[in-house]
Amino acid sequence: MKATIVAASAALMLTAAAASAAEPGSWSTRWTGPHGGIYEGSGKCADGACQSSGTFIGPHGGVWHHTGNAHQVAPGQWTGEGQIVAPGGGTLQHSWTWHRAGI
Repeated sequence: MKATIVAASAALMLTAAAASAAEPGSWSTRWTGPHGGIYEGSGKCADGACQSSGTFIGPHGGVWHHTGNAHQVAPGQWTGEGQIVAPGGGTLQHSWTWHRAGI
C-alpha cells in the first residue's frame, strides 16, 4: 500500500509540474484504483510553482493525505517535495527532480 501511495503522489506531482509550464491555473482530479481505493486531489500552478494536496481512501478504509510543492528551476527542469500522512499518523517525506529529455 505504501508503494502505491508514493507512486500515486509522485505521478500526480510530475503531471502537475509538466502541465503547469504551459497552463498556469488550478486543477482537480478523482480516480478509483483497480482494487477499489479512491483518490481525490487538487492543486494550482502559477509563475513556475505548483502546490497540490489530496486524500486517498484505501480499499479497506485507511485514509492517507498528501501535500506537495513543485518548482521550475530551469526550462524543462523541476524539483519538488511532499509529505504523506498515513492512517496511524506516521509521515513519509519525499523529494524529487524531473528533467525533460533532450534538455
